[in-house]
Amino acid sequence: MNRWSALGVALAFLLPAPLWAQVTDCDRLAGFSQLPRIEGATGPYVVHDPAAAVTACEAARAAQPEDPFFAVLLARARLAANPEDRTVVELLAGVVEQIPPLAASELGRLYEMGLAGLPIGDRQARDFYRLACDTWPDRLAAPGCTRRAVMMIEGRGGPTDETGGFALLDNLCRGGWGGACTQQAFQTDLRGTGDFDTLGQEIARLFEAGCDAGDLLACSQFGFRLELGEGVDLDVSRAQDLYRRACTGGEPQGCSYLGEIYRSGLGVQPDPDQAAHFFTLGCEGNDPYACVTLGDILSEGRGVERDVPRAIVALERACGLGDPEACDMADVLR
Repeated sequence: MNRWSALGVALAFLLPAPLWAQVTDCDRLAGFSQLPRIEGATGPYVVHDPAAAVTACEAARAAQPEDPFFAVLLARARLAANPEDRTVVELLAGVVEQIPPLAASELGRLYEMGLAGLPIGDRQARDFYRLACDTWPDRLAAPGCTRRAVMMIEGRGGPTDETGGFALLDNLCRGGWGGACTQQAFQTDLRGTGDFDTLGQEIARLFEAGCDAGDLLACSQFGFRLELGEGVDLDVSRAQDLYRRACTGGEPQGCSYLGEIYRSGLGVQPDPDQAAHFFTLGCEGNDPYACVTLGDILSEGRGVERDVPRAIVALERACGLGDPEACDMADVLR
C-alpha cells in the first residue's frame, strides 16, 4: 500500500460516517428486526415504546428527508401508537415508488388487517403484495411476498393457487427468509396430506429452519414441538432455551410458553411469580392466551397475591383480542 492509500484509509477512520450510514434512535426503537435499514441497525420484534419511537422517527426523517426508509419506520411507529392513524397511509404511499418492496408490503398489510382507517380489502392487499414480490430476491420484498403466498394458498383477494403459493413459500424459505418457513409450516399443518408422522417431521423441520433464519415465532413453535416430542425427539431443555430466546426478543408466544413451563414446573421448580411475569410479557405482546391465563392467576391468587383490578385489565385485553371467554370472566369479576 502506498503512502496515499494509507492516508486515505486513515482518513476514513477519522472522518464521521455519512448520516445515512449511522444507526439512529428511530432504527433502535422502530426498525424491523430482520430488515435493517443499514447493517447493524436491526430493531425490535415489536415496537415497545411507541411514543418514543414516533418522536425518534420524526426527528430522523426531518434530519434525513432523502432516506425513504424513515417514512416506513415512522409509519410503523405511528401504527404501534394508534392502529387507526390515517397519516400512515400517506407516509407509505409517498415512498412506494422509492422503496416499493417495503412500502408496498406495509400498504398491503394495512388493507389485509384493516388498519390506519382503511377497510379490509383482500384484493388491494394481494395487489400490493404482488408489487412487493415482483422485486424478489430483494430481501425487502420478503414480507410482502410471504403474505402474497399465503393469500394464494387461502384463495383470498384472487384465485386459489395452493401449488403456486407453496412453491413461493418454499423459494422464500430456501432463500433465507425465516417468516416464509414459518408460514409454510403452518400451511402444511393445515393442508398437508399423507402420513401423520412424516408430516409432523416436516412441520418441525420447517419451524427449525425458520428459527435458524431468525424468525422468533418459529423458535417458539419449534420449541413447543420439542416440548411435546412432536415430529422431533423430546427435548424440554432445548425448548426452554428457544422460548427464552423468543421472549427476550419480544415474541409473545415464547413468553407464554415459558410462563407455562414455570407454572407447571416442567423441567424446573414451579415458580408462580416467574409464571406470572412471563404471562405478563406475553399479554403485553397481545397474546390472548397469556392475558386469559394471567387474569385467571391474578383473580384467584394462584401462588401470587390476588389482584382483581389487574386481572380485569388482562382479561379485558384478551376480550379485545377476540377471546369470548375472557369477556365473560371479566364481567364476573366486575
